[in-house]
Amino acid sequence: MDLRKLSVRSPVPANATMSDAGADAGLSNLIPGTVLEAFVPGYGLISRFILHAFGFDIGIVVSLGLVVFATATAIRYLKQWGKSIFFNYLTSDVHIEQEDDLFDNVLEWISQQQMAQTARTIKAATRPVEGSTSEGGNDQKHQQSSGNGGIFHYGQWEAQIPPRYEPHFGRVRFWHQGRLFFFTRYQKDNQRRSLHFSYGKAADEEGITLTCVGFSTKPIRRLLELIKMKSFEKQKSMTKIRRPSGKESRYGGAWYRISTRPSRPLETVALDKAQKERIVADVNEYLHPASPRWYATRGIPYRRGYLFHGPPGTGKTSLSFALAGIFGLDIHVISLLDSTLTESDLNRLFNSLPRRCIVLLEDIDTAGLLRDEKSDEANADADKKSKDSTKKDDDAISAKDLANALKSAQRKAKEDDAKKGISLSGLLNAIDGVASHEGRVLVMTTNHPEKLDDALIRPGRVDMQVEFKLASHAQIREIFVRMYSREEDNDAEKYGAATATATLGTANGHGNANSSELKQRHGKHLPNGSIDIDIATSAFQDGFPPREELEQMAAEFASQIPEEQLSPADVQGFLLTRKKEPRRAVAEVAAWRDAKLEAKEKGTKVVRFS
Repeated sequence: MDLRKLSVRSPVPANATMSDAGADAGLSNLIPGTVLEAFVPGYGLISRFILHAFGFDIGIVVSLGLVVFATATAIRYLKQWGKSIFFNYLTSDVHIEQEDDLFDNVLEWISQQQMAQTARTIKAATRPVEGSTSEGGNDQKHQQSSGNGGIFHYGQWEAQIPPRYEPHFGRVRFWHQGRLFFFTRYQKDNQRRSLHFSYGKAADEEGITLTCVGFSTKPIRRLLELIKMKSFEKQKSMTKIRRPSGKESRYGGAWYRISTRPSRPLETVALDKAQKERIVADVNEYLHPASPRWYATRGIPYRRGYLFHGPPGTGKTSLSFALAGIFGLDIHVISLLDSTLTESDLNRLFNSLPRRCIVLLEDIDTAGLLRDEKSDEANADADKKSKDSTKKDDDAISAKDLANALKSAQRKAKEDDAKKGISLSGLLNAIDGVASHEGRVLVMTTNHPEKLDDALIRPGRVDMQVEFKLASHAQIREIFVRMYSREEDNDAEKYGAATATATLGTANGHGNANSSELKQRHGKHLPNGSIDIDIATSAFQDGFPPREELEQMAAEFASQIPEEQLSPADVQGFLLTRKKEPRRAVAEVAAWRDAKLEAKEKGTKVVRFS
């Protein structure tokens, strides 16, 4: 057998010269057939078939293709290698986790930069409605969204708010103050995601990396400080509310932000002025930077607790939100009625609190942490009667008795399940145990302070008790005046209240005594004599009476309501249904008062009056 017949050769035309044949042979042997066979299985058989069928040697095309592929691969590898060397040895990084508030701040700042608008791959996110009201041109959009009869179409107005565009996953470069930065948004790798998923966190957890050229992270830290300050300037009049995350995500005591709402002014809380000033002064002294050392040198745990007690609707929770707004603190709300909350979860949540915050335990009397001596005696009597009955009927057990016994066992099992959760000792250990967190402000609210255990409200755990009473005549007048005051009057009151508390807040770094910052906080011009007030910003002010007449109407309105019979929430709810008609409110308050007091005597919870 002639082995030469197995070789693959390109046919040489009769009129071809020897140089052409040599050139074709050189191209054909650019890559040996054995090498091509190793990269492309079956190459020899395919090439012989094409050669005999079409008279064309595909070795040239395949060889050139492999050369191009190898060159591109080498270039891509060198590029990746160069980028790896550059980012590993010539840059500095700062990583930000998704759980941190700085994650959202950086995303919001990046979305406002030019590179976020010109990037080839971006992510569209729905812009919060609250944040869109500060943009220009929204007044015209409000007018355009009014339909027939002046009906405001919320869906049409919301649809006109453009989304926020931010970089998607990957790396984007940008310049800031003459320095090159890189913004990288990424998802956690599979190993880390599986680890976090085992802890109960979301599998699609994200992260951000900010990179700058150089061997120091100082430029990135300065940039983050700038971003944080800009975010603070934008949200300093807002209060963040946090709750414990779900049962699956409580490893390490995870908190998540449920909402951010405008801070409530202290003057809107229906409480005695002297009491409010005393509480603000006490919290201010506790939060002063010198206080931790004072507590430490005297061996006193650096904690502060308050108990707000009184009838429903008297402003207990409202005062908590107002304090958070004054001192720039976040509110961490814990519900002890959560059936999935265990004592270990509660300890982890308390230990994971930030350095300064307000912890709000609402309706502490409904969480089962009660002095229930009467019920214990009743249970003992019931057990005694049950034992006596058992002795008498021990001779015969009927089917009916057996069914009753099974029902009693099931009822007792349900009661035992209902009792599971946070015990009194578990709560006390979380509040002021050996490993409990220091520096937070604990606020507990209750409608029935007499039901609370003495151990829960003893000094050291509850340092100040504040009683909230039903509305007095002074509070009713204040609510009426605040409801129907013009915008400039409300701003004047806010300005005066802010000026009165500026000295207290400045000690903690939260004070704002200058008018420009106060104008930004309230979103309006202050009546300082040199700034015009645009009364037309409110659609309700045309029918509002002057201040002097309003004071007289408030006195007449308050005189028709007996003191400490209705809550401030009741009065405010009545006025809200007539928020454009103060004179109608004065005319109809007597009928509403009678219906409300009659319903209260009968124990009716809902009173409909229009």
